[in-house]
Amino acid sequence: MKNYFLLILIFISISSCKKNLNSKTNIKVEKTDSLMKENLMMGEFIYTSNGKFYPDSLKSLINQQKIASEKFDFKSFKEYKLTDTIEIDLNGNGIIESIYFDHKDCPRILIEEKGQKLISLGCGNKDYEGFPNAVEWVNLWCVVSDKEVWEVLFKENGDIDKDSILNLERASIYIGKEEAGGGIITYRNGNLYWVHQSD
Repeated sequence: MKNYFLLILIFISISSCKKNLNSKTNIKVEKTDSLMKENLMMGEFIYTSNGKFYPDSLKSLINQQKIASEKFDFKSFKEYKLTDTIEIDLNGNGIIESIYFDHKDCPRILIEEKGQKLISLGCGNKDYEGFPNAVEWVNLWCVVSDKEVWEVLFKENGDIDKDSILNLERASIYIGKEEAGGGIITYRNGNLYWVHQSD
């Protein structure tokens, strides 16, 4: 009889410990939730649709990324100002090129690589087939790292033929005009290549 009484007493004490532990856990969760809500109301956190809280200092960064993603149709890219010089191994030979806009006489894009001939795009230059011979319209540029991009192909008479998917061999330079399109400066099979992306 004493054993039954002892077992019942042990069972009751274990049950009450579990209830007490659960109520303490619930209190901690409620306190955390209320702190998050208080901070949200105070502007220290922002709540996003995916259910995550971010510090308010990231709010402007998130907004900038959203605006940038609306300007560029790429998954992986880094935007630059037109006054910036982009340092990149565009042709894949292991030597970094400096790519920048020159507005001194006539707007053009210059690609400089130590020990190589200077490449000039725009300002009426027709040395590079398929490339635009003017670049004063450009107000956006970025380094695009996507592996696949779309390309607008043309018929021999100059009419648009179709859109196609093109594989980029390495990171490349996109130039464009907001809400108008543009193209990608890249290398394919060792040659400078223009990927047209405007209708």
